[in-house]
Amino acid sequence: MIKSRYSTVESLKIMGSASEHLLGPNITVLLWNVYKCKKKGWQDDFITLIADKNLILLQEAIVNSPFDSHFKKSLQHQWIMARSFKSIKTNIVTGVKTGSTVAAIKHYFSASKHSEPISKTKKMLLATLYPLNIKGQSLLVVNSHLINFVAFEKFKAHLDQVFETLNNHQGPIILAGDFNTWNKKRLKYFNSLAAIFLLEEVKIVRQPRLKHLFKHLDHIYCRGLVIIDAHVHTDIHSSDHFPISLSLNTDILK
Repeated sequence: MIKSRYSTVESLKIMGSASEHLLGPNITVLLWNVYKCKKKGWQDDFITLIADKNLILLQEAIVNSPFDSHFKKSLQHQWIMARSFKSIKTNIVTGVKTGSTVAAIKHYFSASKHSEPISKTKKMLLATLYPLNIKGQSLLVVNSHLINFVAFEKFKAHLDQVFETLNNHQGPIILAGDFNTWNKKRLKYFNSLAAIFLLEEVKIVRQPRLKHLFKHLDHIYCRGLVIIDAHVHTDIHSSDHFPISLSLNTDILK
């Protein structure tokens, strides 16, 4: 029997401090699968990209690494990480991580019911709720990394978990992440659920990549927000995914 290289650590870790009390009317967002921060230049790119962002949604984020101080000592963003697994060799923990200039008023996480083959690791979703500048309104942000290398039924089960987190929220939503939608069947099912929840896909101009089987894996969906602009940073190569910046506005809620 082959001994696993990873151990399960499914839990939340909260780091840093928020610098504001409310989100809006303008909200800036960064979405990025950071490839476990393994590529050269990641740290410099990260510092530049997050400087003007209210919300940062990271997949393949890590903790117990030399980069921890950026999160633990932050006076700009509160960071919440849904931790999935730990490398037995390096002690580095991997999961999804959401940063915000406003402290979350609620948070929730869950791991996929199924594991990926070979690594036997699970993928995570992290849902956080933030107060908005409009009285009585709050923004639900769901940061997800979908399970990969599995049959459609296991992928479907995980995607159903993600959308279940939207069930009881009546206000605006941002649903974003690396959804591993590298075939038509996966994307079709994803879009069918998005339509049920009245989510609008953010249109992003980009070129498909060979490593991703010429399909787009990273998506952003919104509800109840005005989409101002979306930009893919194709000049940044410190991950195997390009970072995506997004500008939103809450004026539609007034």
